[in-house]
Amino acid sequence: MKLKKYKLGELIDVTRGASLSGEFYATEGVYVRLTCGNFDYRNNCFKENKSKDNIYYVGNFREEFLMEEGDIITPLTEQAIGLLGSTAFIPEGGKYIQSQDVAKIICNEELLDKKFAFYLISSSLVKQQLSAAAQQTKIRHTSPDKIKDCVVWIPELAEQKRIGQLLYSLDQKIAINRQINDNLPTPDHSSVTEATHLAA
Repeated sequence: MKLKKYKLGELIDVTRGASLSGEFYATEGVYVRLTCGNFDYRNNCFKENKSKDNIYYVGNFREEFLMEEGDIITPLTEQAIGLLGSTAFIPEGGKYIQSQDVAKIICNEELLDKKFAFYLISSSLVKQQLSAAAQQTKIRHTSPDKIKDCVVWIPELAEQKRIGQLLYSLDQKIAINRQINDNLPTPDHSSVTEATHLAA
């Protein structure tokens, strides 16, 4: 497989979200503001933010910050070690507002397959570069320009599509299995104890 070297900035655009005023945070509403709490960075997927109750936003915002289903996002602040470079697909259009701590990834789809990009940005190759270039404060930060400065090697588009679809299909199966496991009933310990005595 032949690989070609690029800077990510040749393949993607990276946009920063809106600065949302805290006075318009609310416990109910129509629109949900995206935060770093929407990244399940261990499983590299989207999760609903259950760590806050004021996740809704009731103020005005520009339409360009309203996310569409399938948009790729990545965090700009590292509120947990390993968060930088994580990616997530937006699960539902017309609901989530892109905030300033969250970047949107827009692919040049003539050069880079969208699903392949999702896994490329969350690869150890890119994560290591982002970590090395992160601004050293109490909470580390990256920026759209630092993401675009990362160097990658990619195959031709047809091969990207094959790889991206394969990885995406595997992730979908894993997500279904995880959901099944999360919904399994908790074992009744008295029944387990009784069964153990019977087996003995």
